[in-house]
Amino acid sequence: MANAEHINLVKKYVAGERGLRLENLDLSGADLRGLDLSNAWLRDTNLSHADLRGAKLIGALMPGTDLSHADLRGADLHGCIAAGAIFRFARMDNANARGGDFYGAILEDAHCDTTDFSGAELSLAKCARADFSHADFSRANLMGADFSAVVMTGARMQGTHTGRVNFAQAVDLPPLTSPAETVHRRGRRRRRG
Repeated sequence: MANAEHINLVKKYVAGERGLRLENLDLSGADLRGLDLSNAWLRDTNLSHADLRGAKLIGALMPGTDLSHADLRGADLHGCIAAGAIFRFARMDNANARGGDFYGAILEDAHCDTTDFSGAELSLAKCARADFSHADFSRANLMGADFSAVVMTGARMQGTHTGRVNFAQAVDLPPLTSPAETVHRRGRRRRRG
């Protein structure tokens, strides 16, 4: 459960004390719905099981942050830096993650229906078994990411960099628009084009 002192720090930040660093806090299970945490420094903060529906995390610095089982439906993560962050089993439906940095992030088993990842950095991200139905990965960089057994029904991948991505057992993988790139499908390498 969230630390009461840490919740008070978040309230001060939302009230306008933008110089506060909200790093290494325990905000697990906290109700942070609709709060504006734009540009917040949330490095290594525990937000597991937190309710962040509709929250604004625009440009938030969240490397190493634990968002396992967090509810981020409708949240705005535009331009956030979440490199190495953990989103296991997170709900990110209808979230805006456009241009975000998810380098090496863990999104295993996350639910990201209709999430906008356009222009996002997802190199080396671990996304096995995630549901990316109707998500937008246009112009995103997925280089070396693990997208094994993901659901991609209706996903958009125009101009997406997919070099060395593991798509083994991916469901409904859309056509890739970069025909010269090498991808993994069903565990074997093949040249598209």
